[in-house]
Amino acid sequence: MSGALPQPVISILGQDPPRIHRINANSFQQSAIVTVKGWQYAALYTSKHGKEDSNVCYITVGRRKVHSTANSEIESAEWEFISFGDYQQTIDDGHNTISLGVCTGDGTIQMSFDHHCDRLRFRSSVAEVATEPQKHVWSTALFGKMEHTLPGLEASEIMEEVTYPRFVNIDKDMILSYRLGQAGLGSDVLYHYSHKTHNYEYLGTHLTGVGNSPYVNGIDYKLGRIHLSWTYRRFIEYDGVFDKSSTVHKVQAGPNGPENNYTLSYMYSDNSGQSWCNSAGKTISEGKSSTVLPTTEGIVVFDLPTQSGILNQEAQAADAIGGFHVLNRENLSGKEEWMVYTRNRLGPWKKTPIFGLHPMEAGARGSICADMESNLYVILPGNTDSSLTVLRAFKSQNHDHFEIVWRGDGFDGEPLIDHGRLDESSVLSIFTRTSKDENGNRKVIVLDFNLSQG
Repeated sequence: MSGALPQPVISILGQDPPRIHRINANSFQQSAIVTVKGWQYAALYTSKHGKEDSNVCYITVGRRKVHSTANSEIESAEWEFISFGDYQQTIDDGHNTISLGVCTGDGTIQMSFDHHCDRLRFRSSVAEVATEPQKHVWSTALFGKMEHTLPGLEASEIMEEVTYPRFVNIDKDMILSYRLGQAGLGSDVLYHYSHKTHNYEYLGTHLTGVGNSPYVNGIDYKLGRIHLSWTYRRFIEYDGVFDKSSTVHKVQAGPNGPENNYTLSYMYSDNSGQSWCNSAGKTISEGKSSTVLPTTEGIVVFDLPTQSGILNQEAQAADAIGGFHVLNRENLSGKEEWMVYTRNRLGPWKKTPIFGLHPMEAGARGSICADMESNLYVILPGNTDSSLTVLRAFKSQNHDHFEIVWRGDGFDGEPLIDHGRLDESSVLSIFTRTSKDENGNRKVIVLDFNLSQG
């Protein structure tokens, strides 16, 4: 491996609860790890006092001071952790992860957690915890109680069936998005959080499914633009779908599974989600009463049919020169392949296959990110083994070739990236899990790579 990365510094966040379904390190957590103003935050579920009780998990949030790295060893303070004993997570469901938002404007740390078509669960810290972290002793006393509504808004039916919450920093403010409804019959809604008022405003339903669900790969903000890419999943009717007392829709998979996924779609917003444009720059949605439908003009950038191998909620990233990149997979040639879909700020789109590594149709999902020089890094979990592979494509080569720069074994999770730390330094932080040890236990960990030495 030319230009190989040095071995990462590994820190242990805690012991992963012994669940059947993975509840830490899932691709749709945005974010499980995030850096703001030189402090890194991570959220995970742990068992109480390390006890192996798979029926009870507790929300744990850690923080540490990190330092920018320039041709030197990675330096970070020790992690500090707090666990919230006032809420017990008891359902063994991989959807019910924790998402973390850290507002750069008012310093609140917000989280939304434990959802699979459930009533909103939300908790926030007081202001200035993240803007003046050294002035605040790390304690649960910094946080308010769990709420079922967002600050500034009254309870409503659109907060009653939440899945996949996502927080995204928009300058000094934030946006929050989540799926409303169930697999195959869902839509995505959007809120704006003001650092001045400390309240949320409902922006509307930005994606509406019609006999299908949009599954977003992520939401990214860079250079004043919000990027959003997604696939659709066609709805397959099943017994109990229209029975409000039924919980059939909360199963882990099927009958609305990834074989029913199709197309890669994209849109962007240059005004904090108030309106949206397609790849050609045409406005396709504007205002709270407007929405993007599966038939909306110009949203499909690659017309992939069902059974094509594309997976829901893989990964995406924006770079510092206006480019946008999506990691996913497809099987149009008879073999499943990792694929990177890229456009520059004005287009057009292109595909770049990653040769030599092959995912499974529904295997663990990977991540993609861009460093400060807009070089791309793709992090791929082994779909048939315990490997974790980091690949790089240089901006100077138009991101046309991905080369392996590190590979390790002993991992079991969907790797998540701290994009905020990459924006501040040359350190790539990856949040994931280890594979089982001889006692059947896993740990939740962070791997820190010094990209300046690669």
